Amino acid sequence: MSDQGVETRRNPDDWRKVRRFTLLDPAGEVPGTVFPALYVSDELLVDTGEADARAVERLRALAEKSGWTVDAGESGGNIEDPRIDPQRGMPIPRSRGVSRSVRLRLGMAKEAEHVVATPDAWALLRQARRTGWGKRGISLNHVLTTDPIGLNPFKANPFKANPFKANPFKANAGTVGIGSYGELGSGGLQPVTYLGAKPTRRHPDAIRPIVAVFDTGWGEHPWLKDAVIEPRLGAGEPIGIEPESPTNPERTPSLAEPLDGIFDDAAGHGTFIAGIIHQECPDALILPVRVADGEGVILESDLIGALGRLVEFMDDSALESKRGGSKVAVLNLSFSFHHETPDDPDTVSELKRLLDEIRMRDCVVVCSAGNEATSRPTYPAAIPSNDPGRHVSVGALNPSDRSIALFSNIGDWVEVYAPGVSLLSTVPITFEGGIQAGTRDDGHGHRRETLDVDDFRGGFGVWSGTSFAAPVVAGRIAARIVAGESPDAAKKSVVKELTAQDHSRMD
Repeated sequence: MSDQGVETRRNPDDWRKVRRFTLLDPAGEVPGTVFPALYVSDELLVDTGEADARAVERLRALAEKSGWTVDAGESGGNIEDPRIDPQRGMPIPRSRGVSRSVRLRLGMAKEAEHVVATPDAWALLRQARRTGWGKRGISLNHVLTTDPIGLNPFKANPFKANPFKANPFKANAGTVGIGSYGELGSGGLQPVTYLGAKPTRRHPDAIRPIVAVFDTGWGEHPWLKDAVIEPRLGAGEPIGIEPESPTNPERTPSLAEPLDGIFDDAAGHGTFIAGIIHQECPDALILPVRVADGEGVILESDLIGALGRLVEFMDDSALESKRGGSKVAVLNLSFSFHHETPDDPDTVSELKRLLDEIRMRDCVVVCSAGNEATSRPTYPAAIPSNDPGRHVSVGALNPSDRSIALFSNIGDWVEVYAPGVSLLSTVPITFEGGIQAGTRDDGHGHRRETLDVDDFRGGFGVWSGTSFAAPVVAGRIAARIVAGESPDAAKKSVVKELTAQDHSRMD
C-alpha cells in the first residue's frame, strides 16, 4: 500500500474540496487477486442496502486500533433525509430513486495511543474484507477520469507528476506510438472549418428520445440550442453538479492553472460528445449531466449520487409529461476507472445496482472502454450487467476502419469498436485560449495570421478517444429508437452494423 498521495491542484472555488488520491499497491496480497487502483485516501463508500447492519460500528472499532476515527456525517453527494438511522448511524435516503450510499471520512484521533499510519481507506477496507462482513456494500471511493490517453497511472510513478493532467491530444505530445495521436493533424484537438449544414430532424413528428450524457456538461453552440434540456429534477435541483457553477469547464475552460492560458484537459469534452450524438440523431434530446471537473476527474461517490438522481428523473411522470412523453432511452458514460478486485462481484459499489435500475427502465447504457492501450477491464464498461442486452462497451477504430486505435483498450469485455479518431464535432464557441497564432502580418485593413490552435470560436474541432467512439454508438441507438425499434433491438442492430464495418480482424 502506498504511503504517498497525489494532491490535486484546484481553483479555490472548485466544485469539490482538495482530496488526496492514492494509488493502491497490491504488494503483500495473493498474486492475481488485488490490482492497482486509484482512490480517495481517506474515504469509504457504504451502501446502506447491502452492508452489514453494524458495518459503521465495526469499521469504527477497526479504525480505533490504528488510532483513526470514522465519521459518517457526510454523504457522497446524495439527497438525504436529515434524520440518522439509529441502527446504522447513517443518514436515511429520502426516496427510492436516490442512491443509498453514504461516504465515510477517516481521520486521526486527537488522543490516539497507537497511531499506525496516516488514515488510509484501503488499509481499513482490507481488514474489513478479511473478516468476511466487509465485502458486500463497502468499497473504496474510486477516482474516475474522462479517458485521457497515455495516462495509465499503473505504468509509471504517479507521484512524480499529477496523473490527471495532460490530455496527450495536444500539440506538445510525442510523435510516435500512442503519443502521435496528440499531434495536430494526427487526431489531436484542434480547430477545423465545417462547411456542411446543421443537422435537422428526420422524424419531426416522433417523440424525441433522451440521451443522458454524464460528463463535463455542455457549452454554447448553435447546434445544441434546441437539442439540450436542463439536467434538473422537478423541484429544480441539478441531477449532477450545478450547471451555473462558476467552475463549469464548458464555460470557463482554463481553471486548473488559469495563468497559463491553456485549456484544461477535459474542457469542451461534454460539448464534443453532445455534438457527435446530435450528428448521429438530430431527433434526440440531450440531457448533459455534469459530473466531471475541467481535468476530467470524477469521484465515484459523486457519480453514484448523480445516477440516483437520474433514476428519480426517469420516474417523474410530471417531467415526462412536460417533455411531451420523451424518456431517457440511452445513457452515455465516457469515463472509466480500474477496480482493485475485479473478479469479486461482491466488492463492487452501488454503481452496479444503479446502472441495473437504469437499464430496467428501457435504457441502454453505453460506456467507453478507455484509452490506456491495455486489456485490463475498466469500469463501468466491464461491470457485469443483469441485462447485457442493454449494455455496451465501446473501443475506438482508426478512420479507415482497418485497425483499432493504438490507444484503445481491447479484450473480450469490449463488445464493439466504433470510429474514435479524428472525429469532427462541436466545441463551445466561447473557447479562445491564451496561445497566440505563430505569425501575424496585417494588411489592407484586415488581420492576417497563421492558424491559432486554441481559437475555437468557429465552433468545431477534431478530437480522438474512446470517449468519442461511445457517443457514436449512443447516437445511432437513439436514431433507431426514433425509427421505431425497441432499445434492445436498436442496440443489437447498431452493434451488428458496426461489427460488419470493423475490418481490423486479422483472421
